[in-house]
Amino acid sequence: FTTKIMKGEPLKIFQGPSESELERDFTYIDDIIQGTVAAVDHISPSTKEEAMCKVFNLGNKDPVTVSYLVDCLERALGKTAIRHYMPMPPTGDVLRTSADVTLAGKELGYKPTTPLQEGINKFIAWYKEYYKNGLDKDMDEYVPM
Repeated sequence: FTTKIMKGEPLKIFQGPSESELERDFTYIDDIIQGTVAAVDHISPSTKEEAMCKVFNLGNKDPVTVSYLVDCLERALGKTAIRHYMPMPPTGDVLRTSADVTLAGKELGYKPTTPLQEGINKFIAWYKEYYKNGLDKDMDEYVPM
C-alpha cells in the first residue's frame, strides 16, 4: 500500500458481504520479535524422542479495518490514497483475524505494546530512509499476483 500511495496508484481494498469492512490484526514487528524471543527462551531441554512442542499465537489482539490501516498510512505519509473498494474475489478471504494471545501472555509474558499509528510512523520513517534515492528496480517494477 505504501508504494502505491507514494506513486499515486489506486489501492484495491476488498469488502465482505454487504460492503462490510475486512478487519485485520496488524502487529508491529518489534512486538512479534519480543514474543518470538520469549518463546525461544521458554523452550525446555528436550530430546528427539521427547520434544516439548507448544503453539503460541502472537498478534495485536485488536483488529482494525483495512481502511483504518490506510488512514494511518495517509497520516504518516502526508498523502491521500486513491481507494478502490471492491467485493472480495470468489476465492474469498476471512472477514476478520484476531490473535488469541492468552497463552502467550500467561506463559511468556507477551503483551503487544505498539499502537498501530506508532508502528506505521516507525515503518514510514524506515521506508523513507531505505528508499531515499527512490525505489530500486525490483521494487519499482514489482506487480503483486
